[in-house]
Amino acid sequence: MSVRRKQSIAAGVGICALLVLCGFGVFQAMAADPIVGEWNYTTANHWSKGPVPAAKPSSGVVVITQDGDKYTMEFKSGMVFNPPELKHFKGHKNDQDYRFSNSARTDDEGGVAKNNCDLKMTSPNQLQGKSYSQWSNGAMTFSWGFDISLTR
Repeated sequence: MSVRRKQSIAAGVGICALLVLCGFGVFQAMAADPIVGEWNYTTANHWSKGPVPAAKPSSGVVVITQDGDKYTMEFKSGMVFNPPELKHFKGHKNDQDYRFSNSARTDDEGGVAKNNCDLKMTSPNQLQGKSYSQWSNGAMTFSWGFDISLTR
């Protein structure tokens, strides 16, 4: 095989490798959902039903990650969750709408807390939504919620 032919093959392999690597980088960039990342959040319009007071507006940081078609949202600062695992929400996407939820036992007497947070991307740097929480133990149920805004 001539030296020139070997150089042509090496150049062709190099170009193919470059195209594959560039294509892989583009694929990875396209795979990440725009909701992924760190967000600043604020809450407003708090309400409650039952003998629990409505919470006060709060703000802090939330981080959203993606693994395939599954999402995780974690409140890093601001709100206090009890038990602490309630600061972690699992989620999914439907068009531009995202639904995050969690639940956990809250005491040794059968109390269970359930939380939902529905978000809609209104721009690449803003999400708007509503949060709804419920605590129940047998026939006793309390609920509360608020509007939430996330910005970068």
